[in-house]
Amino acid sequence: MRQTGLLSVTFRTLPAEKIIELAAQAGLDGLEWGGDVHVLPGDLKRAETLGRETKDAGLVNFAYGSYWRAEGEPEMIAETAGALGVQWIRVWAGILPSSDHTVETRRRTVGYLKELCRRVPRGMQVAAEWHCNTLTDNADSALRLLDEVGEDNFFCYFQREERPDPRQDNLRDLLRLPPDRIRAVHVHYNVGRERMPLADGRDEWAGLLAHLPERIPALLEFVRNDSAEQFLEDARILKTLAGQA
Repeated sequence: MRQTGLLSVTFRTLPAEKIIELAAQAGLDGLEWGGDVHVLPGDLKRAETLGRETKDAGLVNFAYGSYWRAEGEPEMIAETAGALGVQWIRVWAGILPSSDHTVETRRRTVGYLKELCRRVPRGMQVAAEWHCNTLTDNADSALRLLDEVGEDNFFCYFQREERPDPRQDNLRDLLRLPPDRIRAVHVHYNVGRERMPLADGRDEWAGLLAHLPERIPALLEFVRNDSAEQFLEDARILKTLAGQA
């Protein structure tokens, strides 16, 4: 049975305590805490408090969504993640599309990622979000990056993207990635720029998740109209897709 969770960035305007309440109400397994609003880098006291409150609610501290872009000193990110007590840190693999990188800029980004992997507490992992304008914006570059970083605790995410043929194009990329290097999946369903109920993309997501080992958690990211009611419905669909209902 696959674990499920929620990204706190789904509800940037809500206090962390309300997000914990919603995740527990929905029956999800855990949370990925965002570093842009709810757990700012360097606020170790806040990180410790939220980590404890998450556990006290019966939820897993899956990840620290740091938004660190593989440039600058990574020590504060590693310390904050350690205080929060997460299993892994989400990062962005640079600030440029893979096609715009030179040999030097790619080498520098890889170097920063290596450094973070070596700075995190023992047992913690680092995972690059599958995201446009980064070195994980396509399967070719992501595969190369995994090899270049070469650390046992370095992984990538996967998520569905709007493509010319979303069902086939996303599946094609997913099947090229080694399953043992995928740390988690961000789950949402858009048509163009419009967020839609997850139920509308249920069949497509069922097809994607069928190719992923159950050890890979599925985490909800963003919901239609930033609605708590829509989140609860999407969480119900996600749990069904994950084999929990």
